[in-house]
Amino acid sequence: MAAIKTTFVLLLLAFAMVVVTEAQYTHVCACDEVCQRSSPERDECCRAHGFSGSASCSRGMHCY
Repeated sequence: MAAIKTTFVLLLLAFAMVVVTEAQYTHVCACDEVCQRSSPERDECCRAHGFSGSASCSRGMHCY
């Protein structure tokens, strides 16, 4: 029983971490076209749209 509770708590924490992390990033459609370019170019596009830098290009450009 304790193992089930521990597993449930760990899964709940993992889910919360994913939700919080995703909430920090914003999809910027205007930067989607630079996803295949270098990291400095992706960062520059995000900065040009009011963000600090690029986070990832999974399913579109995400800036923070």
